[in-house]
Amino acid sequence: MQRILLLLFCLFPALAGAVEHYNLARVVVTGSQRYQQDDLLRATGLVLNTQVTTDDLQNAANRLGTSGAFSSVQFLFKPATGAKGVEADFQVADSGNFLAAIFENFVWFSPGELQQAIHQSVPLYNGRLPASGSLCDDVSAALTKLLTAKGLPSQISYLLSGDFGQAPSAYKFRIEDADLKISDVTLLHAEHILPEQLAKAVAPLKNTAYLYSDVAKVLEKNLIPAYTERGYLKFTIGEISPRLEAKDLVRVEVTVNEGDQFRLAGYNWAGNTLIPSDELFKKITLKPGLPVNAQELERNLVEVRKLYGKFGREEAAITPEPVFEGSAVTYNFQVKEGELYHMGKLEIEGVDPAQARKLAQGWKLAEGDPYDSTYIQQFLAHTVVKVASKHWEWKMIEQVDTAKKAVNVKLQLKIE
Repeated sequence: MQRILLLLFCLFPALAGAVEHYNLARVVVTGSQRYQQDDLLRATGLVLNTQVTTDDLQNAANRLGTSGAFSSVQFLFKPATGAKGVEADFQVADSGNFLAAIFENFVWFSPGELQQAIHQSVPLYNGRLPASGSLCDDVSAALTKLLTAKGLPSQISYLLSGDFGQAPSAYKFRIEDADLKISDVTLLHAEHILPEQLAKAVAPLKNTAYLYSDVAKVLEKNLIPAYTERGYLKFTIGEISPRLEAKDLVRVEVTVNEGDQFRLAGYNWAGNTLIPSDELFKKITLKPGLPVNAQELERNLVEVRKLYGKFGREEAAITPEPVFEGSAVTYNFQVKEGELYHMGKLEIEGVDPAQARKLAQGWKLAEGDPYDSTYIQQFLAHTVVKVASKHWEWKMIEQVDTAKKAVNVKLQLKIE
């Protein structure tokens, strides 16, 4: 969003003429719902009861505007009511896009200490940062100053981070020259999983570089399945606390919240019109009365979704909605069958043109017909072996065109 910096300079007789410096009696910043007044005043860089020029006021407005925290900044310079001197009034509008700040390996400080130290140096830092502007550079400079003062490694870098294919969600700050290694990982309040299973889950972290995001990612990947496949469906990972054991060794303490173990009470289907519920039930292997294996359930639902491929429903989705009652859970499976897709183009690669033509002639799913994802296997089993060598291997590629609601099929001969 474009920032607008407007100078509304009020000329009046008392200040007109050759006078260039004015006593700053008051500063007011309005319009922000995100920041406290004291922080806004500090962010201007102006000091009350000092001499200022119009350039000082413009520079203060520029500081606010280039920070990225505001989409617009306006200011008015006028005589101070009831006081000797002038008043600077700033009108701001908060920017809309703010991201979390993650500090990867600042193990010498608790999160609270680090937040307080940064806020002291960067008034507009409150745990989140604007998606653009100079505020990230200000935080980086504050971190460098803090670390240098304590004689610690201080080469700081930061980058925008987000899930693949998604908009950035956080800034990650890192000390490049810290060279910290994980010596061990301790799980606090972990009581219902065997120690050897927990050890296996955290083993990939040992002797690796300590970075908060990497630790969180490994724990999420390994611990959550370990618990949810045993019925601990509300398991969560709590605080991740690095403890410096030696100059470059970090022991990581992780608080986990296991929650209750849930057993399956039953399940129901809703939204399915093309496939009877009895047919869908056959793909669910979970047994009522036993602890819910959430990983197995996820695999089951993948198989259920495949059933809709026969009906050309490439966007079919099944959402499990758990209903908890005591230590039991009932699943309501909400089915969205999606729109009908049609057969698109057929391409056959890796064979000579004559063979390709013969194979294409045997393909009975015409362009524009309702698509059937199971037809490819039928084609390979009954048609390809009559035209080509049965010892050849084929690669099947389905290219889904969501705009045209079509599926283009490519068959490629695999030659080892």
